[in-house]
Amino acid sequence: MATADAHKPRWPAPLKWALFALAGSFLAWRIVILGMADQHAQEREDPAAALGWFADHADARLKSGLRELKNPDAALAHLQAAIEANPTEGRSYAALGRLLEARGESERARQAMEIAARLSPQRSDVQIEVAAYWIRQGNLERALVHWNTVLRHRPGLHARVFPELLQLAGDPANHAAFLPLLEQPLPWWPSFFIHAASKAPDANTARVLFNLQQSGPNAPTPDMLRAYLTRLQKEGAWIEAWFVWLNSLGKDQINKMGYLYNGSFEQPISNLGFDWIYHKHPAVSLDTAATYDTSGERALRVSFRGLRAQFQNLYQYLMLSPGKYLLQGRVRPDNLQAEQGMQWALYCLGSKEPIAVSERFRGSQQWTRFRTEFSIPPEGCPVQTLRLELAGTIRLDFDASGTIWFDNLTIEQVRQTSMDSRE
Repeated sequence: MATADAHKPRWPAPLKWALFALAGSFLAWRIVILGMADQHAQEREDPAAALGWFADHADARLKSGLRELKNPDAALAHLQAAIEANPTEGRSYAALGRLLEARGESERARQAMEIAARLSPQRSDVQIEVAAYWIRQGNLERALVHWNTVLRHRPGLHARVFPELLQLAGDPANHAAFLPLLEQPLPWWPSFFIHAASKAPDANTARVLFNLQQSGPNAPTPDMLRAYLTRLQKEGAWIEAWFVWLNSLGKDQINKMGYLYNGSFEQPISNLGFDWIYHKHPAVSLDTAATYDTSGERALRVSFRGLRAQFQNLYQYLMLSPGKYLLQGRVRPDNLQAEQGMQWALYCLGSKEPIAVSERFRGSQQWTRFRTEFSIPPEGCPVQTLRLELAGTIRLDFDASGTIWFDNLTIEQVRQTSMDSRE
């Protein structure tokens, strides 16, 4: 019985091999043509030469369209050809949208921009182009959606986008547009807020952004709070800064508030607001640690490595009202070798001369108490700085080695007695 294969036409062997050779030659020619077009379009940035090799080269058509924007008809023809050659390329739709917008074809421009955004969700250049389109249309809320996409996926572009975003945030008319954005977690927001707190021409911009984020998923981190408090303090808004910092504390921390915060050093040093501020120095190590005979579980430990260090690196901002006060605490020097020793000094903010200095500490000694009375003048000293420092006036005074411990620092107001009142 004859099989079906017996009825199939058979190509003569020479003809079959000739067809294979022809197809192979065509593919090889196609590869060469595309390769040459790619080389001219991408490496040599010569789209005209690329189109000479391959008239339907999508990237060359796109680049030609971008170069012909001053000739709208030619640009439009190139961009439409680019889309026909590669209908999934978001850059072509974005360029087309910009061209149509310039030609006054608003509806087609909007459609092109929306297609561009959908086709290229990961391309920062397309998303930035679409965001710029919505800014020109006066729709900041939609622009922020696309900037969010850029900032999520391309942290390296923060430096480019943040200044423009900050400029928009500086306009009160734009503040409401940030609210929908801040309803979702934004991994880039802390970096932007820190940028805004330090760079905004008007401190009120930082205030508004800080208040907008308060109740949502982008609540202030310690670094954000630090940047904001630093800006308020720089602006002289010390009372405002104090209340912002106070509102950031837990209930147990507020219950322990006094004229001096964290004087027992039981809490970690936060470098924040009206807590202790410490600037690291390579010749000094400073921390809180357990040791014997403390009032709590920890005490302040400062260790010098035998190198020269004009140590003034631990301080706390205070806002004591005019009157008499007493600074007291416990100290234990442990083989502290320093020519003039260490001391606590109190300054009116901005003044180089202290209004009070404690006794000096050096050598080795068991825990002892120290007391220093001082007065805040009635005028010119609304903010003060309490600073731990190496005493001295010449370079040799700042060669130090050994360790010193402090515990249970407090500041108390001294009430006037009836005799003081009569005087």
